[in-house]
Amino acid sequence: MTFAQITAANVWSLTVNTVFLLWMSGILLGRIPRCGIRHAAGCILAGTCRILLTASSGAACYLAGVLRWKYGIGMIAWQYFVIAGSLLFLKILYRRSFRDCFLCAVMVEILCTYGQLLSELYIQLYGKNFYNIAVAEDRREYLFWMMVVSPACLLLCGFGIDRSGMGKTYRKWLEQEKVHKGIFLLLVFFPMVYDLLEPVIYGKELKAAVLLIPLSLLLVIHLICVYVGRDWRQKEYILAQQASLRQQTIYIEKMERMQSELRRFRHDFQNMMAGIYLQAKEGDLEAVQNFIQEMTGDFDRQVGGQIQLMNQLENIRVMAVKSLLLEKLACMQQEGMSCELEVYNPFESCRMNGTDLCRCLGILVDNAMDEVRGQKGGRIHLLISVRNGCITFVIKNTLFGTVDFKQLGRAGYTTKGSGHGTGLDSYRKILERYDSVFSFTAIQDGCFVQELKIKES
Repeated sequence: MTFAQITAANVWSLTVNTVFLLWMSGILLGRIPRCGIRHAAGCILAGTCRILLTASSGAACYLAGVLRWKYGIGMIAWQYFVIAGSLLFLKILYRRSFRDCFLCAVMVEILCTYGQLLSELYIQLYGKNFYNIAVAEDRREYLFWMMVVSPACLLLCGFGIDRSGMGKTYRKWLEQEKVHKGIFLLLVFFPMVYDLLEPVIYGKELKAAVLLIPLSLLLVIHLICVYVGRDWRQKEYILAQQASLRQQTIYIEKMERMQSELRRFRHDFQNMMAGIYLQAKEGDLEAVQNFIQEMTGDFDRQVGGQIQLMNQLENIRVMAVKSLLLEKLACMQQEGMSCELEVYNPFESCRMNGTDLCRCLGILVDNAMDEVRGQKGGRIHLLISVRNGCITFVIKNTLFGTVDFKQLGRAGYTTKGSGHGTGLDSYRKILERYDSVFSFTAIQDGCFVQELKIKES
C-alpha cells in the first residue's frame, strides 16, 4: 500500500477516535467550556491537525518499519505519541491542567485499546489473521471491519462507561491528590506494560484472554473511583452536617441577640412614645420625623442586619464555602469586626476544585481581617455574584496602610511584619492551575478590593 492509501485509512480511524475522545472526555471531565467563537475555531483546527498529523505520522512509521521494532518499542513509542496528541487536544478544549488532560487521555487510550481488541477478536471468529487488500473480497471485509465493526466496539465500550456513572466519581477522583498519586504511575506506564506483557503471556496469536489486561486495569480504576466517591460522599455529608450545625448555632445566637434587642426596644418604647406624643401635640412635625427615622434606623441596625445576614447565607448552597464563611463570620463577630455579606442569586456549584476555592477565599478573607483587626471604623464587605455564566467573589476591606502593587503576590512580601507574606503567593500559585479563573486587585474609595472571577461557560 502507498503512503496516501495508508494515510486515508488512518484519517477515518482517527476521525472515529476523535469523536470517541470527545464523547469520553465529556463524561470524564464534564462539558466543554464555551469561550466564544475563537475558542471553537481553535478547537476545530486542533482536532483537524491532530487527525491529519497523526494519520500521516502513522503511515510514515508503518512504511519505515518503526511499528515492527523489537520488543514492541516502536508500538510503545507510537502509543505515547497518540496520547500526547490527545493531551494537547484536550488542553485546548478544556483549558484544564496538563495532569488532568493526561489522565483523561490515558483513560481514553485504555478504552480504545479494549475496543480495538474486541474488533480484532471479531476477525478471529472468521478464522482470519490478516486481510489481503489486493483481493476484492478481503478488501470488502476489511472496509466493513474498519468502518462498522471497529466503531461499534468503541460504541459498546463508551456506553459501558456512560451507564456506569463513572464520570462523576472520576472527576471527584481527580480532586483527591493523595489518591490519584498512588495510581498515577499505573496509568502512565499502561502502554508499556500492555505491549510488553501481551506477547509474553499470550504469544503471537490473539486470544480472548488478552482482553483481561485492559479490562483488569479498567476494573481497578473503577473500584478506586467508587471507593473515592463513597469516601467523598461521606466527607460531604459530614461537612454538610457540620455546616448545618454551625449555621444553627449562629442562627440561635443571632435570634437570642435579636430577642434581647426587641426586649430593650419594647422596654424603651413607652418612654419614647411619651416623648413623641408631647412633640406631636405641640405640632413639632420635624422633631417627630427625626425621632421616627432615628428609631427605625436603630432597629434596622440591630435587628434588620442580622435577618439580612441569615437570608444571604441561605443563598450559599456549596457546603464547603458556606462552612468556611460561617467560621469566618463567627470569628469576626467575636472580635467585634463589622462585616456585610451579599449573595446575588443562589450559589450552587462551581467548576473550580472545592478545596482550592476554599483555600483562595480563606486567604483573601484572612488578609481582610488582618487589615481591619484592632482598627477603629474598619469594615469588611463580602459579595458573591452568580450572573451570566460567571461566579464572582469580591472581598473588600477598609485600607489603613499602603500597598505596593508591584510586589503584591510575591513570596515574602507583606505589610504585616515578619512571619507573614506566604498567603497571596500560595493564592497566585493555585490560580495558575486554572485557565478559567481570574483575579483582580484594586484600591477604591479607601478600600482594598480583591476579586476572584470563575468563568463557568
